[in-house]
Amino acid sequence: MANKDADMSATTKTGWNSRLLVVVVCAATMTMKSLGAQPTVTNVIAQQRTSSSMVDISYDVFDISGHVQTVTMAISTNSGAQYLPLTPTAEGAIGAGVITGAQKQIVWHADVDLPDFSGSTVRVKITADDAFSSNLYLVVDVSAGPTAVSYPVTYLTSQPTLDDTYKSTRILLRKIPAGSFTMGSPTNELGRDTAEGPQHMVTLSVDFYMAVFEITQGQYSNVMGSTPSRFPQGALGSYRPVEQVSWNTVRGGTWPGGTPAAGTFMDVLRTKTGLAFDLPTEAQWEYACRAGTTNALNNNTNLTNIYSDGNMDLLGRYYCNGGSTVWDDPINGAHAAAGSYAANNWGLFDMHGNVWEWCLDCYGGYGGSVTNPPGPASGPYRVIRGGSWISNASVCRSAYRIHGTPDGFDYNIGFRPVLTTGQ
Repeated sequence: MANKDADMSATTKTGWNSRLLVVVVCAATMTMKSLGAQPTVTNVIAQQRTSSSMVDISYDVFDISGHVQTVTMAISTNSGAQYLPLTPTAEGAIGAGVITGAQKQIVWHADVDLPDFSGSTVRVKITADDAFSSNLYLVVDVSAGPTAVSYPVTYLTSQPTLDDTYKSTRILLRKIPAGSFTMGSPTNELGRDTAEGPQHMVTLSVDFYMAVFEITQGQYSNVMGSTPSRFPQGALGSYRPVEQVSWNTVRGGTWPGGTPAAGTFMDVLRTKTGLAFDLPTEAQWEYACRAGTTNALNNNTNLTNIYSDGNMDLLGRYYCNGGSTVWDDPINGAHAAAGSYAANNWGLFDMHGNVWEWCLDCYGGYGGSVTNPPGPASGPYRVIRGGSWISNASVCRSAYRIHGTPDGFDYNIGFRPVLTTGQ
């Protein structure tokens, strides 16, 4: 919490008819400290409009984890000795869902809240809070198996202990806050492919839940009755990602718009929970993968080698840290058990490597600032993201993208579900 008091104006006149130059108190708080660094509020300036009681306030708010903020404003009428417990009559970048950035704007109707006070003694406090404690996690219990009529759904305010039940009989999803990010990669990023550009600003205006782990063979079997995986790996297979699943098997149907085809994984999960689970859009996938980072990998590092890289070694199974070099090993080969490597800032595992992940979108070019992009309206291919156990380091970067036919499948392609809030 950072506080700084200053007079709103040099004037001592009563009321709001005088011109006021406002210097404001800054504050930043964060409840879920384990998810990233504390947000900061800086460069706060406010000024009363000429011949008006309206006050224009601007500020910068930054959060390294990329969370959206809940911004509040408190008012003191006695030079900061005490702040009034009232909700200011204000509009603009205030309240829940404020996206981080510079020059955020608030318009305060000062005369409505403080009709009789002197501007010289008034202070304002701006607070940013990125806590997402309410319903932060969603759990689908699939332990009753494929014959169950329904799957219970519960919500948690904090991350549970990530034991093996969340890799076999329960599906755990974490709430991803709405926000904006730069999609794609810069032209000088090592390993870059031209399909990753041009970089462009994307806004996701609604929170969504994303599975913490790639769907495992145990989870898939509990929903669908069996696993198509080439590498079940004996008893350990239950905790490894399912593979050899096509887009049509996982989701099918039509997109943009449309619902999953009958009998697909998403259709069954929807039917038994009453919730509109789906694959992520390509924008949701990259936004969730990056988790507020801007470099090639989601621990905010860049590659030093396109084949074998020490930073990639920490984040997921790929060719050079035990992937394809031992793929015939019945215990250790191919993909790794879910969650074997470091999570990103939002607690998501294996966004780099292990198995590729299907997205909703048809594959195509992109560019230009856009909100909630669904991808191209049509096309013969669907987007696949994230790299796999058979990939080099450069292929596992946050921005790397490939495609496959909807009915295609391979032993290095899997998926993870999302649920957009309000659906």
